[in-house]
Amino acid sequence: SDLVNMGKKADFLTPKAIGNRIKSKGLQKLRWYCQMCQKQCRDENGFKCHTMSESHQRQMMLVGENPGKYVHSFS
Repeated sequence: SDLVNMGKKADFLTPKAIGNRIKSKGLQKLRWYCQMCQKQCRDENGFKCHTMSESHQRQMMLVGENPGKYVHSFS
């Protein structure tokens, strides 16, 4: 039974487990937050992937067509 418990402790340290614990705390500081999409990203890589995504590109097109509609709500 000690071997089974050791496996559980090792799982606790995997990047996925660490990420899930961070995610379970709710929103982190807003360092990697996309204002236009209102999307929180976990880290620089997640933010970079988001900005390359189709949904982000689509949102940016909408903002480009009518910037005043979006920008006034941020100030």
